[in-house]
Amino acid sequence: MSKNLTLIKKTVQELGGTFEEFMPERNCFYINVLDKRILLENNISITRNSFSSAQLTKCKDITHKLLLSCGLPSPKTECFYNKNFDQNKANKKLAEFNYPIIIKDACGSNSRGIFSFIQNRKEALGILQRELPKYRSMIAQKMVFGKEYRLLVLGNKIIGALEMITPHIIGDGISSVRKLINEKQNTTKQRTIFDKKFIEILKDQKTSLDSIPKKQKVIYIKKNACLAEGGETRNVTGTVNEKIQKICIAASKVVGKHLVGIDAICNDITETPTPESFHILEINSEPDLCIHYKPNHGKTQEVAKKIIKFMAKLNPPIKIED
Repeated sequence: MSKNLTLIKKTVQELGGTFEEFMPERNCFYINVLDKRILLENNISITRNSFSSAQLTKCKDITHKLLLSCGLPSPKTECFYNKNFDQNKANKKLAEFNYPIIIKDACGSNSRGIFSFIQNRKEALGILQRELPKYRSMIAQKMVFGKEYRLLVLGNKIIGALEMITPHIIGDGISSVRKLINEKQNTTKQRTIFDKKFIEILKDQKTSLDSIPKKQKVIYIKKNACLAEGGETRNVTGTVNEKIQKICIAASKVVGKHLVGIDAICNDITETPTPESFHILEINSEPDLCIHYKPNHGKTQEVAKKIIKFMAKLNPPIKIED
């Protein structure tokens, strides 16, 4: 049973409802709650209309074009397809970027198939030639910088907002960077690989694996918020700038979903956004709900309860006509 499904089942019971298996082989089940009987699937997706396709959010190239077509902020992006890849055309597309860029699987998830901080066209082309045969399509995207946020949109509201904090260590004046990282990652899902890019991250901060940072000195071990390697979360629900809220709600409508998780980068979630300061990176129509329940900093947001009540309002009773 997935984490989201476990959370939904628990929340339904808290609301006095019941959970009923329907077709477990197809991951289908009923929830009987708030005087409604609702058929759901393992991965919960709430569409705004019956014509919405899962591709609108699963394929990053489609999402990007939809956002741009509606005047919503998204970094410059180019897509490359396995079946008709042309090196000369790819080279021309890559020449139009200001570097660094990131290349990733256009339909990937969970941080797989991602190659970040690519410094030049030659490096980018080499990655495409090597990696594209493994995927149906990949995108190249201009890297934008700032704080990372995950915003959970339901209907016309943001019901959960998290700042995603980059994995880091804090010096104690005694231990080396290597030791501090190993201690921090004793309980993480995965360990940071001490490769060339990682050494460059440390070098940019004028440190190395054998350095002993001063007390309270913060050393970043990634350049993006990676929870699996020790990233943290901070609840910022209720502080999101009103204009950013409107942009995110509009983005959910563009992809035809009532419920989406939006990954965005901006200088500060409380400030009025500009085209240069706020960017939507991805939209997930089956977002992780559990992440809003145990932030490292700040209060839990009872998002599952709000989602179930929303679904109950949307779900009309079934009537048999005479």
